[in-house]
Amino acid sequence: DISFNIKAHIQGTEKTLRVDQLETSDGAPYYSCFDKDKQLAEIRKEESNEWVQLWGELDQASLTSIGKAIEQKELAGN
Repeated sequence: DISFNIKAHIQGTEKTLRVDQLETSDGAPYYSCFDKDKQLAEIRKEESNEWVQLWGELDQASLTSIGKAIEQKELAGN
């Protein structure tokens, strides 16, 4: 499994999160996000390039911040 750290704004506060990249049974990637050892959310990027929350209670701004940070990591090749 792929795991990496990102910086994202969660409810307005910058945090360093651990992100584990996982795969659904059909091979689509999704991401499990942790603040220290507490799981915050599972998210994935839709074909429309919109980030959606599969599990968790993040607000839209936090979800967008995490999604953008994951995209930057992917562009940088982790």
